[in-house]
Amino acid sequence: MGYELERASATNAMFKPLPNNLPELTIYNDFVGKGGADFYYRVRSIQTNGEGHLLPSNWSKPVEGHSEALDTNQLLIEVQRASFDYFYGFACPSSGLARASAKRDPDICAIGASGMGFFNLGVGIDRGFITRREGADLALKQLKFLSEKAERFHGAFPHFIDGETGKTIPFSKYDDGADIVETAFLIEGVLFAREYFSQPDPEETEIRQLADQLWRDVEWDWFVNKTSKVPAMIWHWSPHYGFKKNLYILGFNECQIVYLLALASPTHPIEPRSYWDGWESAGYASDSTQFGIHIELGSRPSTGPPLFQTQYSYLGLDPHQLEFHGRSYFDHFRDFCLVQVRYAESKTNVYKGYGPLWGITASAGPDGYMAFAPGVRDKGTLAPTASLSSMPYVPSESLSCFLEMYQKYGPRLWGPFGFYDSFNFTRNWVARTYLCIDEGPIAPMIENYRSGMCWKVFMKCPEIQPVIKMLNDGEASHSTAGIISPSIADSYQPNSP
Repeated sequence: MGYELERASATNAMFKPLPNNLPELTIYNDFVGKGGADFYYRVRSIQTNGEGHLLPSNWSKPVEGHSEALDTNQLLIEVQRASFDYFYGFACPSSGLARASAKRDPDICAIGASGMGFFNLGVGIDRGFITRREGADLALKQLKFLSEKAERFHGAFPHFIDGETGKTIPFSKYDDGADIVETAFLIEGVLFAREYFSQPDPEETEIRQLADQLWRDVEWDWFVNKTSKVPAMIWHWSPHYGFKKNLYILGFNECQIVYLLALASPTHPIEPRSYWDGWESAGYASDSTQFGIHIELGSRPSTGPPLFQTQYSYLGLDPHQLEFHGRSYFDHFRDFCLVQVRYAESKTNVYKGYGPLWGITASAGPDGYMAFAPGVRDKGTLAPTASLSSMPYVPSESLSCFLEMYQKYGPRLWGPFGFYDSFNFTRNWVARTYLCIDEGPIAPMIENYRSGMCWKVFMKCPEIQPVIKMLNDGEASHSTAGIISPSIADSYQPNSP
């Protein structure tokens, strides 16, 4: 069964069909691109009989739609709502968790993105997209499923699960069990929910209880390397292969929240030396100057990282409050963003759209998913999530790119959940899909720019502040030279969704 939607400029004018770029979904979008326009819409269902013939229903009565005048604040609300809808209207019906993408098996749910979904719920409630009760209902549904049905390993979750059964969906041959990084992204959102839903009624009380128990159940110390002098954390554990994948979590990358939560755990904490000798390992810091900007954090690639590394851990973890080399992580991330802006300006004669448009990160690409980055890993693919989710760091540059995408390229780039995942104008290509892990940061990070709400709520967690103080105090007394061998440090590869 499917649907057809048509539009006309008046009730007595000719109706014309609207294209559906996502035929797998019963969701339509009509990008008008101008304010003060009136249109009329009608819809009908299409069924297929046993012989394969299409059987359309009668058309519905026309309904009127009116586009509002262009306003930057209203557009920000619109893009927040579109991304929020991915986690609310498109959530898996049985579990309420985040589906991996708009074009994959709809039962495949992503654990890390589901954590981001809790932040999106908070944005949706605060911005009036849904009521507080509606948000609490979905949060409770998710937490019950995670507590009662989702498969766990030493308290940690896999990368993907079946949203109907809760069973693990293997990510790769040796990755069929716990993924402590995806678990950390989830628990960050779970702790946000514990703090956000603070009212004394029975439903919100149960949310807090379930969230706190999920947090306490994770055995963070199980994932510490116990066979080496360097107690770095290890990304995966399999019930069939153990730590065979043996991927060390070494910084700097998107995984800082793993160590912060592991240090803060009230039940299974790790030792601080895992942070200093593991996370802040060789390659954590390497001075360079890019486009006149001094970069201290990270070393690969030399022209700066994909921007998801400044976003995934920091939907709730406030980078203003953590320091490295005497500067906040917020300041370091702002530099990464400014390097990307100037890098794009330097490539206007190489890649179409670069300059007014910028934002390179891990995303879909014409030849498949890749952790794109400035320099040798740049293939001309830009992702709206990269610039939109950088709004707290470089608001004017992010807003400029946002308006350029919306006003100039909106008909090509905008769909039912906001901007499509990515585009490469040099190759005349647009990803007609959405990836959960790219949708997840958009509304929360825009909200952090607008009000700081997600940062303020998460940072109320009483377990977090002592760790922040310990790490900031320790920065002055620990070297970042690291003692991990280059062969281990070079083993890091970013996860794909």
